[in-house]
Amino acid sequence: MKKSQESKRVIILGSGFAGIEVLKRLQKEFRNDKTIEIILVSKDNFLLFTPMLPEVSTGMIETRHIVTPVRSFCKKATFYEAEVESIDLESKKIFLNYTIGRQSQPAAWKRNTLDYDFLIIALGSENNFFGMSDIEKHAFTMKDIDDAISLRNHVINVLEQANLEHENRELCTKLLTFVVVGGGFNGIETVGGLNDYVRRTVKGFYKNIYATDVRVVLVNASNRILEQIDEDLGDYALRRLKTKGVEVRLNTEVSGATTNSILFKDGTSIPTFTIMWSAGVAPSKLISTLNCGHDRDHRIVANNYLEIPGHEGAVYALGDCAWIANPNTGKPYPPTAQHAIKEGRIVANNLIFEINGRGKKKQLDYKTRGMMAEIGRRDGVASLFGLKLHGFLAWWMWRTFYLGSLPSIGKKLKVIFDWTMDLFFKPDVAMIKRITEIRKSPQNNHFNKDDMTIMEKQ
Repeated sequence: MKKSQESKRVIILGSGFAGIEVLKRLQKEFRNDKTIEIILVSKDNFLLFTPMLPEVSTGMIETRHIVTPVRSFCKKATFYEAEVESIDLESKKIFLNYTIGRQSQPAAWKRNTLDYDFLIIALGSENNFFGMSDIEKHAFTMKDIDDAISLRNHVINVLEQANLEHENRELCTKLLTFVVVGGGFNGIETVGGLNDYVRRTVKGFYKNIYATDVRVVLVNASNRILEQIDEDLGDYALRRLKTKGVEVRLNTEVSGATTNSILFKDGTSIPTFTIMWSAGVAPSKLISTLNCGHDRDHRIVANNYLEIPGHEGAVYALGDCAWIANPNTGKPYPPTAQHAIKEGRIVANNLIFEINGRGKKKQLDYKTRGMMAEIGRRDGVASLFGLKLHGFLAWWMWRTFYLGSLPSIGKKLKVIFDWTMDLFFKPDVAMIKRITEIRKSPQNNHFNKDDMTIMEKQ
């Protein structure tokens, strides 16, 4: 797709917090300028509000309430839903691929090329399994909306199985053991929500299961959880999780997994059918092989104007896929929503300056407002502008902040409604899934692969 010679084309890669923030500000500046063409490319046609994913996995928030269509932001811009196959920084070209027909069984794969004058790379990150293919195969993750739905369906499914197998104590114990790996924000919020959900659900719906049989385990490689916040708040979170029944294993490194267990480097293991992996992220292969400077974790190294050295004024990197040094500490800015949004504002400002000379270039010099984590039902920790909070007040602050950050009034009202309903009603245990079931042949009591059907349960 070639651009006209009279226009200048800006391409934004990624529809996360960083990419959308750049998009909104560029559209506002160039809304009446026909010489500026803005294109947003993403593999997803929605903005996902990732901080609330753990609450989706426990059914507290409706799935559609934390996703916003990208096209609702595109007032001037053109949007393309496609995978970015490669980037040629020298020739200023983006290569895309996408499917034709049914996604699961495409009729064809198509390839397209986009020329650009200015490029913003905000492609986020992927789960990092540190080369452990068995973990990648057997573990659940919490990175996108499909992850939250899959984990929720699985948890309900194993509870149903445990309810049927309550007389088989050994099997029931495995089914009721849930292991979360990773003591960062994502892991802590997931384990807190999962622990509360499972115990409330068992108490409310499963008469053959005792709450005392439920085992929720948090595994972390270091000796602390929530290392990004103050140590005393991390210690509080640890104590509260233990009080709520979560078993915590610190200084424990994972070595692998099977279909019914997780293995550790010290030679021990935990029998389980549920492993949730939240122990790290990494840039995609596209980012790590891009012809530019990288840090040791393969993120793109950008300067404090968020430009890629060697391509100043034309190519910018931000968000999870970029390494940007804090000028006050020398350490990289953390991959959080508040930092991605601030980075998006800096990129938009500097790009506007490059295009029309308006204003002046700015460097990123951002002081973190604070860090917050939800550690279960009506409980949390928060550090805001030097003020340390924990318990109900921190939980309330967490909800207030993220509610205010949702992109529309409609989304805010829907989430408020979901939270209100959760105060008065039991957890929802309905599965929404599409599974392949292999039926048993009554004659020989073995699986008949020729009799495979697709069932939908809701």
